[in-house]
Amino acid sequence: FYGKMGENFIHIHHIIPLSEIGKEYKINPEKDLRPICPNCHAIIHRSKKAKSIEYLKKEIVKTRTNKNRKS
Repeated sequence: FYGKMGENFIHIHHIIPLSEIGKEYKINPEKDLRPICPNCHAIIHRSKKAKSIEYLKKEIVKTRTNKNRKS
């Protein structure tokens, strides 16, 4: 989408918030982290309790479906 400018750039989302795990917890990148675009990452963290990626996906589909019905 962004061409060369956006190459190799992504945010990483912690499935379990860092505030909820202790310093001794060893993060498993495959299990605990998800790549996500910066806009989606910001929206997930916009409320006091972070939303899940699955929740955001459903909201996006719902919004697109409702928008298409109005067209």
